[in-house]
Amino acid sequence: GGGVGGGVTNRRGEGDSEGLYAESAGRCTVEAYLGSAKESARDLRAGIEAMRGRADVSTHGMIAIGQSAGGLASIGLAADAPPGLAAVINFAGGRGSRGDKDVCREDNLVTAFGELGKTARVPMLWVYSENDLYFWPELARQFHAAFQAAGGRATFIAAPAFGADGHTLFTPRGLSIWIPLVDAFLRDQNLGSRILLAPPPLAQLPPPPHLRERARDTFPQYLQAGPNKAFAIAKNGRFGWRAGFRSEREARIAAMEICEKTGDSCTIYAVNDDLEQVADSRGKR
Repeated sequence: GGGVGGGVTNRRGEGDSEGLYAESAGRCTVEAYLGSAKESARDLRAGIEAMRGRADVSTHGMIAIGQSAGGLASIGLAADAPPGLAAVINFAGGRGSRGDKDVCREDNLVTAFGELGKTARVPMLWVYSENDLYFWPELARQFHAAFQAAGGRATFIAAPAFGADGHTLFTPRGLSIWIPLVDAFLRDQNLGSRILLAPPPLAQLPPPPHLRERARDTFPQYLQAGPNKAFAIAKNGRFGWRAGFRSEREARIAAMEICEKTGDSCTIYAVNDDLEQVADSRGKR
């Protein structure tokens, strides 16, 4: 979703957050895309207000950071910026992806970026990988051109290809690529030095023992993907995995649907960075 100030918020219907999901782009009209961005921003704004009264959190010099739908949410926040918002970092922001290089009414999404640019004046960094399959470089540059033409301020960076799908760049495995980009942007905006923390350890899960040999290079791609992901496998070695969903439950369903397309009976092998038996013991179902 989006990071705000000293806290991180999950928008309505995301992860374990309560409330109904209110960000659907519907039929992919310009108004629907804009409405989706504004609903997302509404939740981020609520998170900011919750932080504003706390003595241990400052809402001065806030940076909104989001990936995919969260990137568009952060841009939507900047279009009606709350006091204290200093910058936005958008990783692969957008909506409406239905498959590899297939966006629902991409022309309407481009127009929506232009509409947001009419009022967004907060400096921004936009990062899209060269092999992003959700919002590929040519389309992402159209987002940027429309946004800038309307008056928005955004530095666009076409990051190098990353993994099987560059849409997952903003993950711990992509640190060596995106951290220097973020640091340079923060320096340029005089937003101070980032406090360096030790990166989280990367998951070291074994591949399913009955995964077919020629498919074993697929499991590292799963580990490299972002959160809310699941890997399903059948007894004959067929598999399916999906990532980037609003919740673990949705990731499980999607992975099972792919795995069982050929009529095989599948089970969940891993959820996020845990084997299924570990995930179950932690109550993640």
